[in-house]
Amino acid sequence: MKAEGSAKLVVACALLVGVFAIVRPAIAPLAASAASKPDGAAIYSAKCASCHKADGKGGAPFPALAGSTDVTAKDPTAIIVVTVKGKGMMPGFRPGLSNAEIAAVLTDIRTSWGNKASAVTEAQVAAVH
Repeated sequence: MKAEGSAKLVVACALLVGVFAIVRPAIAPLAASAASKPDGAAIYSAKCASCHKADGKGGAPFPALAGSTDVTAKDPTAIIVVTVKGKGMMPGFRPGLSNAEIAAVLTDIRTSWGNKASAVTEAQVAAVH
């Protein structure tokens, strides 16, 4: 009887290992993509807040991002161009930031401090040359 119980345990363990082997590859890409997604708020703190301030209100000569119609425009192309290429005192952030990082920080800016605008996609950023 004891040998029969041990055999069932071995079979059960083998089945679990087999199920894990089948399921694990499907789970791994989800974990990797979530882990590699840039943190827009962290990028803003590191690259933007020194001029535009943590609250997005800026201060001469740096414009406010909070409540800015340029930031919340339906088409984000203008703000993408400024972020990628720079304008006036603002430096361009390509090649320093990836398209995904620029999209993340702009999405954060467009949805923070009461701003209500759509997310910026990596494809939209990539389209700016």
